[in-house]
Amino acid sequence: MRANSSVGATIATGRPILLALAVICFLLGNVAGEMETTRDWQWIIIHHSATRMGSAEVFDAAHRSRGMINGLAYHFVIDNGTEGKADGFIETGPRWIKQMQGGHCRQAYINEHGIGICLVGNFSVDQPTSKQLDSLALLIHGLQDQFHIPNDHVLGHGEVIGEFSECPGSQFPWDEFHKRLREAGGTVSSAVTNTPARGLQAQAHRP
Repeated sequence: MRANSSVGATIATGRPILLALAVICFLLGNVAGEMETTRDWQWIIIHHSATRMGSAEVFDAAHRSRGMINGLAYHFVIDNGTEGKADGFIETGPRWIKQMQGGHCRQAYINEHGIGICLVGNFSVDQPTSKQLDSLALLIHGLQDQFHIPNDHVLGHGEVIGEFSECPGSQFPWDEFHKRLREAGGTVSSAVTNTPARGLQAQAHRP
């Protein structure tokens, strides 16, 4: 799972959908064990790709073409069964393996301390698949448990002040997501208020 000079080989390292929380926590622990240090993660930010198809490799190429020298902006990508990836497959990006800051928000502080998770799909018109929601709930619960991230620090991209976005889309099923997160063992308030992320000023910073 270690990163190497081949971006393609690195971002091909993925996690299959896991229906046992113990397994996903074990995998997160193994990834952390391969790193010399972990960052001070304080936030989890949920995104959609706003495309019907995609994968970590596809998004890495797109982000590099936009001048992002570190490539894939997100730490994890949850696939929807396109581009040869299984529905619900969790891809672990190089930024996570190398414990690098993200490039998924305009806010510098959120990029520095926020874990970016992107679900493939356009949830302004569609909804995530059931397997994507299962994977998202399990991944987020595992991350919260490992890094002690509080419930009100799990946000949709558009909930961060200064982002000017409806991401992860107007059709994202928040109620169903919260239900599955509770079933996975975590709880995220559906009414997140007074969080520091909402008060930050926009700073365009996407390395």
